[in-house]
Amino acid sequence: MSPADPPRGRREPLEPAEIADAGVFAALAVVVASVGAFLPHLGVIELLAVVPFAIVGVRNRARAVMAAAVAAGFLTFLVAGVSATGVVAASAVLGGLCGVVRRHRRGAGTVGLVAAGLAPLSAAAAVGLLYVFASARELAFASMRTSMLGAVRVAEALGAPNADGRLLMTAVDAGLAAWPVLIAGAVLVLVPIGMLATNAFVVVIMQRVEWIARADPITRAFHAAAVAGMPIAPVPVELLGVGFRHPSMTDPALEGVDLRINPGEFVAIVGPNGAGKSTLAAVLAGAEPTSGAVRRPGAPGLGRPGGTAIVTQRPETSIIGSTVAEDVRWGLLANSRVGVGRDVGVGRGGDVGVGRGGDVDVDRLLDTVGLSGAASQSTETLSGGQLQRLAIAAALARRPALLISDECTAMVDSDGRAALLDLLATLPRRTGAAVVHITHDATEASRADRVIHLDAGRVVKAGRVVRTGRVVETGRVVEADRVVETDRVVEAPQAEAGDRSGDPVLSAHDVAHRFDAGTPWEVVALRSVNLDIYAGEAVVIRGRNGSGKSTLAWVLVGLLRPTTGSVLIDGRPVAENAGAIAVSFQHARLQLQQRTVGDDILAAAGVDPHSSPDRGLVTESLERVGLSPALAARTIDELSGGQMRRVALAGLLAAKPRVLILDEPLAGLDRDSRRDLVELLERLRRDDHLTLVIISHDFDDLERVCTRTVEMVDGVTTGSSAGDHSPQPRRLRRGPLVFRTIPGTSPLHRVSAVAKLLAVAAATVGAILLPNWYSIAALAVLVAVGTLAARPPLSAIPRMPWSLFGFLVVLGVTAAFGGNIVPYLQSLILTALFLAMTLLVVWTTRVEALPAAFVRIARPARALGAPVDEWAHSLGLAVRTLPLLRQELRVVMAARQLRLRARRGSGGSRQRAASRGHELLNLTVAVIASSARRASDLGRAATQRGGMQPVRPARPSRPARPARSARSARSARSARRAQRRGDNVTPE
Repeated sequence: MSPADPPRGRREPLEPAEIADAGVFAALAVVVASVGAFLPHLGVIELLAVVPFAIVGVRNRARAVMAAAVAAGFLTFLVAGVSATGVVAASAVLGGLCGVVRRHRRGAGTVGLVAAGLAPLSAAAAVGLLYVFASARELAFASMRTSMLGAVRVAEALGAPNADGRLLMTAVDAGLAAWPVLIAGAVLVLVPIGMLATNAFVVVIMQRVEWIARADPITRAFHAAAVAGMPIAPVPVELLGVGFRHPSMTDPALEGVDLRINPGEFVAIVGPNGAGKSTLAAVLAGAEPTSGAVRRPGAPGLGRPGGTAIVTQRPETSIIGSTVAEDVRWGLLANSRVGVGRDVGVGRGGDVGVGRGGDVDVDRLLDTVGLSGAASQSTETLSGGQLQRLAIAAALARRPALLISDECTAMVDSDGRAALLDLLATLPRRTGAAVVHITHDATEASRADRVIHLDAGRVVKAGRVVRTGRVVETGRVVEADRVVETDRVVEAPQAEAGDRSGDPVLSAHDVAHRFDAGTPWEVVALRSVNLDIYAGEAVVIRGRNGSGKSTLAWVLVGLLRPTTGSVLIDGRPVAENAGAIAVSFQHARLQLQQRTVGDDILAAAGVDPHSSPDRGLVTESLERVGLSPALAARTIDELSGGQMRRVALAGLLAAKPRVLILDEPLAGLDRDSRRDLVELLERLRRDDHLTLVIISHDFDDLERVCTRTVEMVDGVTTGSSAGDHSPQPRRLRRGPLVFRTIPGTSPLHRVSAVAKLLAVAAATVGAILLPNWYSIAALAVLVAVGTLAARPPLSAIPRMPWSLFGFLVVLGVTAAFGGNIVPYLQSLILTALFLAMTLLVVWTTRVEALPAAFVRIARPARALGAPVDEWAHSLGLAVRTLPLLRQELRVVMAARQLRLRARRGSGGSRQRAASRGHELLNLTVAVIASSARRASDLGRAATQRGGMQPVRPARPSRPARPARSARSARSARSARRAQRRGDNVTPE
């Protein structure tokens, strides 16, 4: 949120965008704190946990910082334990205050004054807590002293002077004896230093990512729609001279738009990228125009039953639930009854699973959109096309009178696209709803009752479109927005076949890949891939959503090590040829990590932009992809989506790779952008002899550049044979600690989340108050009983990082040399038991149950007026964000990994250190920017689902009931089979 936005009262509830910020950056803080807790050699990274809270404070009100702190503290306690929770709490105070100060446009002087007042309070709190937990303090001090004494004795044995060791131990003993003064002094010094450093860091980040403080206009649509006493009636809707100007833009996105949408109509909106189509969708959904007027009989009711529903192009940005059924239900619980497997009468919703009185049959809805039996499946395991189907199911669950589809078929394979288009086209007739479908596809537009052409924010009367890979010269005449002339087709030329003589440049032999191989969460993505690609070829790898195409791209480029098989480039393992293969990811923005276009191209080419910039290389690279050299000085966030894709490609080409892999390069591009990109690829293959591998489910236009097509079905390439079973991994490869539930059921699964959380909290507090062998024995019994009740497989146990193992061994050796290993053993065993308890809770508790359990536990705080619902919603979005954040961070880190190391500058060690500092800053900015976009997406998705509804407290769990019908039982079996197959997982 920008400081220039209209002020909101401190007591007003948080808006969806603010809650999304709190949840997403809370998840980022959890990741940072957990990495620091489990990887001792990266412990310094915990200092960066202040940054997420500072960003929340900059963007939102102080109560959003509190919501983020509560959510992050709750999750950190479950994931990383008490000490990491303390780090998060301190970071929330320091970072949150810095952000709030910056939000009110105050500088470093105000931050220093706040720090001066906070420091003594923090010192008193730290000393007070150590007095309260005196036994834990004594245990920690004893373990510390023993380890220090052991280190001194080891050093003396290696020849260090005895006097130095005695002097050091004297200082240690004096410090431990005067611990209140030492702790208070350290806090008094560190708090001001930490706040000032945080402030400086946040200032640099905000200068690099100026857009981070801007509000999204559509997030205000919900508030405009929720006028008290105004009935929900979104159609008919009429736009009279409507204009819209985004705050950051000089030119209007819409200007002088006049149109009317009637009930029961199927209207298509077409136009080039940047024509204002998505802005028009926002206005139809309720966003207030900057000029003109919008007339409708009532409120648009965005996300409310009987109101307006939106389905966007990128489904991963609109999915909120952790499971399929939860996502369909999200936001409806306060407005209608939703059931899984319930047979209800078919009413207004026809056969889409929506009955009279607001009942929703989730299974029937999922059948309608092609997700049969997936109600219990995790949304994290769904492919892009499956996520799109889920987004449509969630929209249909609201029985919308106006359904807006913003290119919702762009990421779906051809069969799924046809099915979804049939659903959209028939919905008006079956339900009486108005459907507005934004598309670049002429075939889809031809199904509409009316076609509206936009160009430069205005409705125009003629246009050119693309149809099934063929350029269509329409000269299409529109009278009263009705198509009255047909198209004349101009066939596109076919690419010549490539030369397949000699040895292949890129080979994959018997490649299979399983995510989390050997664990309860194992998912088979690739079963058997055999592929030879020769120099100068342009191979298109096609397949339905979920067939394993994106996973194959990651394996070919060396970012994923296959479970079995090998990938070779020029006869050598791909891992030994860094830079020989370049990859363009689906979402180009995650790949661009520098501030300006020119700097990013240089960094991608292996040139340090801060030491010896080669601007001639930038000019050449931009011209090569059809962009003006003047673009070099522009910041990345000023670019359109198509420009970002081209800039990413320019950087990849500047590195001079042998093979270029492009993952879904045409998705979401308009006719001109698609044509220009295909022409560029054709020129690169023909003139530069660049070998291309194009991953796509959309073959339209690609025949111009394609020399060969490879089909993927169920993780198998054409001509390969997977046999009757998937290959076994070379060895068990346990994954790191993740926030996931073990599939299946057990007695501990059926214990309520509230009971488990309270038990862990009570056991933790008791053990900290009395950390002795008796409490250790009690905790051991509790863990043993929980393990017997949970029956977790051994393969679920996460691997211990070698750095952590080595750190523990060193501490144990020094404690043994110190003469008293008991305090160390007690501390180690307590930590292990705490981790085991929290793992049992995580493994046996559905993540979607945590917010309701939190509300029940925090009931006393609600009685005191605390905004418990806001905290619970932030917690829910943080839980949802953890796997998404992990995926996006993986893309960011992969893009960084693929870039060649920058050449060392000639300015000596100081200049090289500055260059490394710039690289660290760039990576941090990329992570913050990715998280901010994720927060904006989730805030918009929550807005489109009707805003935040009250969270119902958790009820005591009961054993699962049997399915009520044969159809429900079949759906459950289908879901289990789909989960085992796992052929729908991609790394993005």
